[in-house]
Amino acid sequence: MEEDLYNIGIEREGLRCDEEGKLSQKLHPEAFADRMKNNFITTDWGEAQLELRTPACKDTKECYEKLNEITNVVLCELNNRNELIWPYSMQCILPKEEDFPWGDYGDFEDEHEYEMYLYKKYGYKMHCMSGIHVNFNFTDILFDRIKKKYGGIPEKIDDAYFKIMRVFMKKAWILMYVFGATPLQLGEDVTSKLSLRNTEKSGFTNTRKIEVDLLNKEEYIKSIRKSIEDKQIRTAKEVYEPIRAKSKHKNFTLKELEVGTINHIEVRLCDINPFDKCGINKEQMDITVMFLIKCLLEDEDKVKEYYYKDVAREGLDEIKKQELIEELKSYKEINEELGLDFEETIEKYLNNVMTDGNTLAEDVLKIADKDGLLKGILNLANKYSKEAEEMRYKITGYPELEASTHILIKDAISRGINYRIINEKKSFVEFDNGKIKECVIQASKTSKDSYIYPFITDDKMYTKRIMIENGIDTPKCTYLNNKMSKEKMKRIIKSLVGKKVVVKPRSTNYGDGITILDNQVSEKELTTAIDYAFTFDTDVLIEEYVKGNEYRFLVIDGKCIHVAWRRRTSVVGDGVSTIKQLIAEKTKSPAFVRLDRKIVVNQLMLDYLAEQGYSLDYVPAKDERIFLHKVSNVSKGGEPIAVFEEMPDYFKKIAEKLVKIYNAKICGVDIIIDDFNSTDYKVIELNDNPGILVNECPAEGKGVKAGIAILKLLNLIED
Repeated sequence: MEEDLYNIGIEREGLRCDEEGKLSQKLHPEAFADRMKNNFITTDWGEAQLELRTPACKDTKECYEKLNEITNVVLCELNNRNELIWPYSMQCILPKEEDFPWGDYGDFEDEHEYEMYLYKKYGYKMHCMSGIHVNFNFTDILFDRIKKKYGGIPEKIDDAYFKIMRVFMKKAWILMYVFGATPLQLGEDVTSKLSLRNTEKSGFTNTRKIEVDLLNKEEYIKSIRKSIEDKQIRTAKEVYEPIRAKSKHKNFTLKELEVGTINHIEVRLCDINPFDKCGINKEQMDITVMFLIKCLLEDEDKVKEYYYKDVAREGLDEIKKQELIEELKSYKEINEELGLDFEETIEKYLNNVMTDGNTLAEDVLKIADKDGLLKGILNLANKYSKEAEEMRYKITGYPELEASTHILIKDAISRGINYRIINEKKSFVEFDNGKIKECVIQASKTSKDSYIYPFITDDKMYTKRIMIENGIDTPKCTYLNNKMSKEKMKRIIKSLVGKKVVVKPRSTNYGDGITILDNQVSEKELTTAIDYAFTFDTDVLIEEYVKGNEYRFLVIDGKCIHVAWRRRTSVVGDGVSTIKQLIAEKTKSPAFVRLDRKIVVNQLMLDYLAEQGYSLDYVPAKDERIFLHKVSNVSKGGEPIAVFEEMPDYFKKIAEKLVKIYNAKICGVDIIIDDFNSTDYKVIELNDNPGILVNECPAEGKGVKAGIAILKLLNLIED
């Protein structure tokens, strides 16, 4: 097991804007629930400035992955509202002061009052700048390792953090090279070489210089208290220095800092990187961690001091560029000695420093020269929105997670619940809301269900017996076993000739091994279907065929929350393309690609097409729908169509009654219904792994946040 050396977390601010770059006037998205309780997605200033926060992560790789997934979830939700995140630290197009959308904080009146205080003191434009905050602390392992390897290290961790902060203030100009990305501002004739946001005149800064003493924690707290007493600022949160000491809580107080140790230090001078969807890339995180550690190792008296705000305005001259190169070179040995694994990043930055035209600010100027600043930034915003949309149903880097687990994780992120993938192949995930932890397998197997429940539902014969015993209508069934005598099996087959039947393995899922014989079946057809089913299981069921459509009822915690009609696999003609071409085109559509859906072309399809008088070369008329399979499973290309509103409550209650019999907490009930005006139905199957993707992401109609219902069941989120 690898040793955890440090913790890192990111807070990324970003303005919601419309497609023209105007600040959004819409309310905070309901999908993210209460901003005051969501650990990942909240607001910072006004209603439209989002703040995305990662949890504390064990390394920069994990931190970037978490920030990427949070960003994807947010961008997809904003896409539903025709909104974007403005990926630039300086403001987008702001409304007039009287039209500015202030934050709605509900019962948290103190938040609104503080926002009004800041507005009256600073105006509304300054706080509409957005940035990146990098939060960092050492683990005991790394701090002890540093003390053993290097001299001049403070014995206590608090003193070490204050040494870092003191040196940081002398060397913060180095991070201007790494993060400076605001040379221009919309509608303003002001420029800087690296970062307007960090300059005296146009930047994010206190109205007057706050004197903060970085000698030690006691003097730090005393100096901030004096600024408060002198009415220069109201709270410690209003100290807009490039680095701060923090307690564990976001809205920290000086009292918390006084009675406990420093939880972490917060680097605040970072501009948003417009060229990364997350506003910061992993390499920038790597360099920041490396820089902070180097600050701890420095001989303070020998460190040259350059004022970072001057460098933000004027950029690097040749002297500073050479010093930056020497700084980066020094990281190589430290990185190797401490086992930080930043080799590639260090080499990349070394190579960049030696090349002209390589800063983020210069790249911003290039897109501004090409398209204008507004259009250039909007082009990037739209690009990131599309990238997120492509990952709407996927977690980056985990292709073996089953589809519903991707969806459950996305829903958890939307409510600020942390996740840890324990076993990708088994889709085994731990969820953590900061108070309790719950494990979920395949988005449906939880601590709330009994161990035996999945085994019961996997056995279709035993499931039928329980249904019959409890007065639930289910198709009549004949049971075959591969050890039966040939004579007995032949007698059973002969007794079914001329009937309409469905042949299926006893315990498979996803439509595997099923043959639907909805015409008067011959002995040969039935024998072929049975032989096919036996390739999947030693036991086979032959059910009576029931006319009607198949519906998936999703029941969670005793309540039916959604119903999807599983329309059989089909293509719709355009009057030009063959069935084969239509299949190829459909499987390339965004819905199929994003959801990894496939249309299975096999002998069963070819036989069914022939039965209808078609082949793969047939050209359907415009708008003519051709069904390709008799089974309706989504895994075979079937399409879920949401019908919850149309479905009579009578059938929903049947599903709820059945689930109650099994005492199941998460269950999919498959029911065949021919007429909504009748009370006739047949339950064909129960699913302990119902695949919430079907109900959350239907091909047509309104889906349901099934993942949210599961998280509520597990008490990970409140109603």
